[in-house]
Amino acid sequence: MVLKFDQPDPDRAEKEEEVEALPEPELRALYERTRMAAQKARVAQDMEELYRLVRGTKTIQRIAGNRGILIRAKRQAPARQNS
Repeated sequence: MVLKFDQPDPDRAEKEEEVEALPEPELRALYERTRMAAQKARVAQDMEELYRLVRGTKTIQRIAGNRGILIRAKRQAPARQNS
């Protein structure tokens, strides 16, 4: 499972409630899975999916922060595409 949101997302409140209930290890794992999916969307140049996933990662970071858990965004070198 990954976390992503449409803009606007009618199910956002329910999704956030589920995330808020996760224990810290599962919250961190959800962030990593969502982040990896966002990286794949970026490489595939699927910008609509990327935006949905980025909204998910930011939401996870906010929810974690509200609980005193720090999840830092990690920067990596851009993926190279073979031409």
